[in-house]
Amino acid sequence: MSEKTSFEQKLSRLEEIVKLIENEKTPLEESLELYAEVAKLAAECNKTLNQAELTLKEIKVGNDDK
Repeated sequence: MSEKTSFEQKLSRLEEIVKLIENEKTPLEESLELYAEVAKLAAECNKTLNQAELTLKEIKVGNDDK
């Protein structure tokens, strides 16, 4: 997924992958590839959430000064 992919799209893909990995019919090799994708998506989502948290803190500090 590209950097332009929305946070919500990444979460949706994560949910899809979890279902695929939980499916006993998914081959081990494919599960490993999916797990690598999960790690990447989770890191990207975590980065987005951290940025959102910083933005909220900045807004709060800005409002506290008024």
